[in-house]
Amino acid sequence: MNFNHDYLVLGQTVPEESKKYGLRVCTAGYSLKNDELIRVYPLGVKRKQHFKRWHIYNELPLRRNNKDNRNESWRLGIDVNQINDLLIVDGRKNKETILNKLYRNHSVKSIKEANDKRISLAIVKMYDCNGYFVDKNKKIINTKQYCLFDEDDNTNILGKNDYDKLPRIEWKDEEGYKHDFMFNSWDAYMHQINLSKRYGYDNLWKTLKLNKDIPKLALIGNINSIRTSWLIISIF
Repeated sequence: MNFNHDYLVLGQTVPEESKKYGLRVCTAGYSLKNDELIRVYPLGVKRKQHFKRWHIYNELPLRRNNKDNRNESWRLGIDVNQINDLLIVDGRKNKETILNKLYRNHSVKSIKEANDKRISLAIVKMYDCNGYFVDKNKKIINTKQYCLFDEDDNTNILGKNDYDKLPRIEWKDEEGYKHDFMFNSWDAYMHQINLSKRYGYDNLWKTLKLNKDIPKLALIGNINSIRTSWLIISIF
């Protein structure tokens, strides 16, 4: 059964690779009709097969994902090539109003609060932010923990062979707890390809206006198989 959502896209992850779907993208955003944070996946990487950040896709048909029982998780109810046939509205003009509503209705003060509520998407306010990079070949951690969604057909969980470094952010939540999260935004990885050679890797943090003095809002999501493991999807 399909359910229609007016879907505002807040972020999308770097493409991940699987036997069944090839390169795929996961998006996370906001259902304007239901006042809910939701994720939609898998989507393609071709220009017309995935959503654009801050665009609203009206009456988007979605269906439940039988491989993911997180309440926020959905699959497309239409063919991926039909996305651009929908009525699409640019939501950037209402960005400040929307962010205020998201913080008011969907923020948590700490990761502990998110885990206690058993939610899988949340808005957080990040303090004392410090962005940095790790060499993907030198710091080997369980890569499944880097993936916003996972299924049995994954071969290369991250699909990041074209990227030299993995972006991470150290930060404190509103209750003062320290965290160190992977920053899994596709934009962060495209920065490595398009801008890092000219401006340096750390230009990413300048572009995001990330510093220790100004708190930032972020959309975070947890991992399907490890519900207490979180990563950053988007920064506002």
